[in-house]
Amino acid sequence: MADPPPFRPDTAKDALEGDGDFLLPICLPEPDVMVGEEIAIIVLTTAEDQRVGIPVGMQALSDLHEIIGEALRRMQAGEGNTVQ
Repeated sequence: MADPPPFRPDTAKDALEGDGDFLLPICLPEPDVMVGEEIAIIVLTTAEDQRVGIPVGMQALSDLHEIIGEALRRMQAGEGNTVQ
């Protein structure tokens, strides 16, 4: 399978319009991240082979790193155990 072309945030279409809550489609394990000076874009590939770019600020990217690290730490603990 050939590699897809690079994700282009300047030509990506707006998928979410209006107010309310949104649930993104199930995504496959091929994430990527584009990092600029003030913003990062997390790129996920959906089960339908579409790419979704999620723009986040640098603080949000740092917070996401901390949250995911904590979630992984808790998962490794197993039920009834703790991990330091």
